[in-house]
Amino acid sequence: MFRNHLTIAFRSLARGKIYTFLNVAGLSAGLACFALIAAWVINELSYDQHFAHHERIYRLAGTVTTGSEVFSQAVSSPPMAAALINDFPEIENATRIDENDCIVRRGEKQFLEDDVLFVDQSFFDIFSFELSAGNQSTALQDPFTVVLTESMAKKYFGAENPVGQEIILFVYDRDGRGASYKVTGVIPDPPANSHFTFKFLGSFATFDALVPDLHTNRSAWFWNRYYTYLLLKEGSDPAQLTAKLPAFAKRHMGERMAEMQMFYDYQLQSVASIHLGSDLRYEIRPTGNINTVYIFISIGIFILLIACINYMNLATARSLHRAREVGVKKVAGAGRTQLIRQFLTESLLVAFISFIFSLFLVELAQPFFEQLIETKISNLYSSKIILLLLSATVFTGFFSGLYPAFVISGFQPIAALRGALKSTASGIALRKGLVIFQFTVSIILLFGIGVIQSQMTFISEKDLGFDQESLLVLEVNGFSEVQTGIENFRNELLENTSISGLTVSRGLIVHGLGNAHAETIDGRGNPVSSSIYRLGVDHHFLPVYGMDILAGRNFEVALASDSVGGFVLNEAAVAAFGWEDAASAIGKPFRRGDREGQVIGVVKDFHFASLQETIDPVAITISPRGRFSRITVRINTADIPATIALVEAAWQQHFPEALFRYSFLDERLGHQYRSERVFRQLFSAFVAISLLIACLGLFGLAAYATRQRFKEIGIRKVLGATVPEIIVLLSADFLKLVAIAFLIAAPLGYYIMDRWLDTFAYRINISWELFFLSGGLALLIALLTVSYQAIKTALTNPVDALRYE
Repeated sequence: MFRNHLTIAFRSLARGKIYTFLNVAGLSAGLACFALIAAWVINELSYDQHFAHHERIYRLAGTVTTGSEVFSQAVSSPPMAAALINDFPEIENATRIDENDCIVRRGEKQFLEDDVLFVDQSFFDIFSFELSAGNQSTALQDPFTVVLTESMAKKYFGAENPVGQEIILFVYDRDGRGASYKVTGVIPDPPANSHFTFKFLGSFATFDALVPDLHTNRSAWFWNRYYTYLLLKEGSDPAQLTAKLPAFAKRHMGERMAEMQMFYDYQLQSVASIHLGSDLRYEIRPTGNINTVYIFISIGIFILLIACINYMNLATARSLHRAREVGVKKVAGAGRTQLIRQFLTESLLVAFISFIFSLFLVELAQPFFEQLIETKISNLYSSKIILLLLSATVFTGFFSGLYPAFVISGFQPIAALRGALKSTASGIALRKGLVIFQFTVSIILLFGIGVIQSQMTFISEKDLGFDQESLLVLEVNGFSEVQTGIENFRNELLENTSISGLTVSRGLIVHGLGNAHAETIDGRGNPVSSSIYRLGVDHHFLPVYGMDILAGRNFEVALASDSVGGFVLNEAAVAAFGWEDAASAIGKPFRRGDREGQVIGVVKDFHFASLQETIDPVAITISPRGRFSRITVRINTADIPATIALVEAAWQQHFPEALFRYSFLDERLGHQYRSERVFRQLFSAFVAISLLIACLGLFGLAAYATRQRFKEIGIRKVLGATVPEIIVLLSADFLKLVAIAFLIAAPLGYYIMDRWLDTFAYRINISWELFFLSGGLALLIALLTVSYQAIKTALTNPVDALRYE
């Protein structure tokens, strides 16, 4: 019996080639999109679960409370790990991580490498990494030792065995000329689905050698720049351990916290929750967003539903052509159950054919998809994805074929053979409801594209408080010859008319700054303390970056006091310390860490992090001579390549041993919004596909409706109706459906996108113009889709419609 159903299904599909093509195209596209979204979602949800004991690994996070703010951060201090192990028996092990980028040199090979981690020996025990070469139990015990990933070993040593050989790292070296590190092991490249990755693992014992009082210094507990990870013992309750941490902080830090009026509280973060569940200051790398995952899960499901609806509408549209077939079979003795099985077999056959084609589409789309998400997808053909796709195929085939099967099998044989079939009111309402659902989803997605694009345009055009255009950033990377020879380099460049300024700084106002403790007095003369971001610069920084001074003055070279005790603050700092305005801040005593002096100037607020974060207080100071990590050159010429060549030539002349690396500041600013850019690209691609599938469904309903009204149109034409009148008549009903969909989509789209915009501290206000634009675009697409059937029917000779009477 099944073979008979399958044979009939193949014959039916072969007879209706256009119908089959539209169905297979819609379902294939829907399944391919579902597979790609599923692969991305599973990858996002799988972060850090490859660690053998991931359910017992936790990161220590801290919440800092001062007189003016409360914030949470992912970093902690050097003594934390050892003290936690000593104080709490439920902790099995702990490790610290320090993340860097640095120049790596071996012979003539020299590259700037990121993801250079300095870790404790216990790192291997906690994160279950296995060395492919070297002694894992002692690899990072000694200072100035390093473990390379296999890709880095091949890059720097080729086919040689690197273990026991030396390599130069320009990080934590005493003289700025690089330090020799002994290679003690090789490790497989870490998986990408981890909240941290690495190319080199250096020994944290290096710090003990360089800073003997790293754990005993009075300020060591407040030197927050490292990541502390804990491995809890089997059966330990993280909630109970967290409850003990306030007493731990008071025991080790209480006296100093009271002095500073800066209070710390600590929490534990499950390592598997960090990627999608953490958004703290100083994350080791940008994290994901669980709301984005939810959005794309919804889009994947909606695309499948739209594909199902598309099949249902096309199957219903074709039902008139199958009426006589059903009538003959019923007269011949076929029961309704048998007919339902036959049509479900046909539906499942279409689904499995679509499944095969979807695999080809996935293969074709994978490079484009990976380009959109800017990530390699390694799990695209995993058993989990294939099983999920097969399940979706069966669901889609069964669900989408169920309604047409029941409708078509329910035709009365006499009416079917006479061709006197008419749609029931409930059937018409259901089909219209399905189209309304399709276009409701489509309009919401179109509106989403508009909001996302508007927010990204707002980000790119917003005044950041400084002039980010034409700023060329050069990496110093710890080269001592650059730090000592900067003045000669500056003087040579400024002789050229294409360069208008050069400045150096310890940090860069992109991706955030470091912070420190600050003390001053408020407007009433009362002591006040707070955490404040710090930026070390030279005397030329403010004019080169085009920052506006609201009160006071810039740093002056002639005033030695500016270099040791001058502070320039931003407007946010003025508000945080309780001063009435910028002018009232001038002359106030100010202390940040070990530096003490007074406020000499206030600049307009400037963004040093993404627009998802508010502008916090910043203290700008003069860096000690030779203590800088970035050089910024302002160029004022249209011939950028020639200017870069000029800068490189001067660099090679003055710093022949130093690696020349440059970037533009506006490009770095753009990198801050990588996740938003990926979100927009994915969103746009899947919206386009969902609209295409929805239009196929509308095409099917239009074909069905025009077929039903074929004779009516013939009569109207005989009575004098014109072609435009017929087109309007046939199109009006469908445009009403889109209008209803718009009324439903407007409040839903506003709510969804308003929630998304709330993730930005600085955002647009949603304009009603976006609603009408997205609704109008959906209306136009629907009109173009329906027009083909409407024009085709309107141009038909009325004799062809009436000759059967």
